[in-house]
Amino acid sequence: MAHGAELVAFAEAIVTGAQTLAQSRAAVVEALGPEAMVDAAGVASNFERMVRIADSTGIELGDLLEQASADVRDALGLERPAGR
Repeated sequence: MAHGAELVAFAEAIVTGAQTLAQSRAAVVEALGPEAMVDAAGVASNFERMVRIADSTGIELGDLLEQASADVRDALGLERPAGR
């Protein structure tokens, strides 16, 4: 993907709150232009919004994701609330 490295770095900085957010944002603007940076920020924001909605409403993972994430959830001590 063209400019994939810049977009991945930008997404990772948004999600982690990294100190590199300003630099990664500038790299996306440099590579793709300001309009594309706004679009990329909008996509990242939409995913964050969807995750928060899913978490707050208790949407289940589904069988495939439940199985695929079992080891990670065990390692992190993440459990579903009682009754879910």
